[in-house]
Amino acid sequence: MKSKPDQKQSPFAFTRRMFLQIGLWFSAAISSWGILKFLSYDPPREVLLPSITLDEPITYLATPALYVPEVKAWLMHDDKGLYAVTSTCTHLGCTVNHDDTKFVCPCHGSQFNNSGEVLQGPAVDSLEHYEVSLSPNGRVVINRLVTVSAIDRLGVDG
Repeated sequence: MKSKPDQKQSPFAFTRRMFLQIGLWFSAAISSWGILKFLSYDPPREVLLPSITLDEPITYLATPALYVPEVKAWLMHDDKGLYAVTSTCTHLGCTVNHDDTKFVCPCHGSQFNNSGEVLQGPAVDSLEHYEVSLSPNGRVVINRLVTVSAIDRLGVDG
């Protein structure tokens, strides 16, 4: 049997090996780009208002707690008046829920009384209180940029 005579290849011939190498490099580049996009992911930031104006104070005396998502706070009332407690847990920043008697963190089980004081850990710090005041037209204003003492209340006649 005669072998085929050697065929001369041009120096720019495209071989199967070259095709596979290019495919491998292309796959590696696309994979690297995807991994970098994943690792550099920055979740969208929650945009909170610095303050919010609500209705007249008498409106909020019928319910013990009202969640105000625009400022991530709970508007509460007791016999001394209205007050606002942050809904951000002091342990790892989860949003606390409210049942009739306390705040409960759904992430790790921290519990706080209605005034925001720690009842059960792992949180060790109390929830912050935000300033609650009246606008010039007699409406409730929650200012989350001003923290106040846990005993501060907006007096309400009702």
